[in-house]
Amino acid sequence: MKKRKYIKELYLFLFFPVLFILFFSCTQPEETDETFTHPEEIPQTNVLAVSAIRGDGELSVGWTVKDGVEYEVWYSGNNNPENAVKWNGEITITLPVAGTVISGLENSTQYYIWIKIKNENDFEAAINETPQAPPSAIHENFAYVPGGTVTGSHNYSMKITVPENPSGYMNAGKTLVKRGVFVEGRKITIEPFFMTEHETTRQLWHEVQSWAEANGYYFQNKINAPDETVKNLPVSNINWRDAVVWCNAYSEMNGLEPVYYYQGNALRDSRDSNGTACDNADMNKTKNGYKLPTEAEREYAARGGDPGKADWMFLFSGSNNADAVAWYHGNSANTIKNAGTKNANRLGIYDLSGNVQEWGWDWMNFNVSVTPDTPAAGEAYGGRFTQKSMSGGGVGSNVTMSCAADRWSFVTEHSDAYVGFRVTRSAE
Repeated sequence: MKKRKYIKELYLFLFFPVLFILFFSCTQPEETDETFTHPEEIPQTNVLAVSAIRGDGELSVGWTVKDGVEYEVWYSGNNNPENAVKWNGEITITLPVAGTVISGLENSTQYYIWIKIKNENDFEAAINETPQAPPSAIHENFAYVPGGTVTGSHNYSMKITVPENPSGYMNAGKTLVKRGVFVEGRKITIEPFFMTEHETTRQLWHEVQSWAEANGYYFQNKINAPDETVKNLPVSNINWRDAVVWCNAYSEMNGLEPVYYYQGNALRDSRDSNGTACDNADMNKTKNGYKLPTEAEREYAARGGDPGKADWMFLFSGSNNADAVAWYHGNSANTIKNAGTKNANRLGIYDLSGNVQEWGWDWMNFNVSVTPDTPAAGEAYGGRFTQKSMSGGGVGSNVTMSCAADRWSFVTEHSDAYVGFRVTRSAE
């Protein structure tokens, strides 16, 4: 009996490590309840969430609304509502958001904006922002994303149902709530930036990789020179460390300043032997080079960059119809497609809702409401920083992960066939 018991325990000892490896080798995890701490029903808040997006001589103002309520917009050059002037321009309402564009303003001048219910005396909410002319494009294939201040709201959450076909999805038929990073009580100011219109392709990755290796850079994961049939596919099988080191190389290759540093030295090595340096790197925001988007920047761009526009609440980046803008498991045959073969969103950016999942800069913190700041760094998975943010869904995941408000993460050394990235650059 003791021998049989010993053999049984030995089988269990061998079986569970194999099960653990199989579970965590899944490249695009399905949804689990523990990811979604927001209530199943999205409440209508009584507090208006007001946002202001910078424009050339104008400010695009957006706020959350309640059905059947009319609002007024007032503005002033100082923080005194008694000096405010009522804006008589058109107000567009697409529940749960409303918006208007206050024009005729002076660039580089700070304006204060108040929202109030029509025919009532009290102002409901206020915000301040500064009009700014957009800079010239740095070069082709980059889209300009205007800066602005966004006040989070429960009404910015999105509800999406896990499909039942194809079969086999966890939580099939269940409606999930995607909170995103613009949660109630969280106010985020996003500076203007440029974002690549497409995910980083194999062709571009290899061009930079070749330059980098000739100039003192090292990568953990590399790709061979792509032929014509695959050069426009998004690069994959690279990890987060590879991505940040590649960003530094791409910057230097173009005569720009690297953004990522460890102990004062620019990161130039993503090999496992340099993993500690990569994982503890700092992002120097004063540098003008390329970088990964923060969670807030990426979701802001995916939603169209303006909370006062209808597409801010589209389930996917640029549409409520996933098939129009996203490659995901249900329509891709589990195969990555050329970058930019679906429709772009309003900003002219492609594949923010699908094709490959994309690395972001931030350490993942699912409870983003604990801090009003961006990036949304926080403690997750056992009380320590362990995983970097990821967004966008992909050909290996169900359509719910393509939602514009979806958030996921992986450890920095993780790489697989469905994970890639795109880059941004400051517009200041």
